[in-house]
Amino acid sequence: MKFLERDLEKIIWESDNEKLRKRGIKIYGKKLRQVRIGNYGIADIITLYRTIDQDGEPFLDITVYELKNENAGISAFLQALRYVKGIESYLKKYKPNLIFKLNIILCAKEIDTKSDYIYLTDFIFSEDYYSLCSVKNYSFNYSIDGINFKVERDYHLTNEGF
Repeated sequence: MKFLERDLEKIIWESDNEKLRKRGIKIYGKKLRQVRIGNYGIADIITLYRTIDQDGEPFLDITVYELKNENAGISAFLQALRYVKGIESYLKKYKPNLIFKLNIILCAKEIDTKSDYIYLTDFIFSEDYYSLCSVKNYSFNYSIDGINFKVERDYHLTNEGF
């Protein structure tokens, strides 16, 4: 049996968020599946989570999950970024007083660690709630024991030259 992208989407969609967190992927809030974002495209999964920032101010934490069965890198990131831009445009137009934070999670069998893409995720963060605040990469393994996720971060060159 070949494990397909839609199988990954179905597992994440149908699973309880707490169970997913125990398996290694941090998901909070209400999940939406196959969300059309105007002409920006259709996002695999989006989560909406009302929370409070470090100053006690409420905001809506929105995460776009881009799922890939094989390798994910700059192309998948740019695809998710297009969805984030569409969500931002929509909210600024129709909910101008809403304070929100936008995030991207790429989840794939493998994350591209051979190109410069992998360094990007260590440096994206902003205090401006109208901009992209975080990008995370997760790889997954599907076996007889079920699905498990691993966060991919903190990459360095094997030979840094110093």
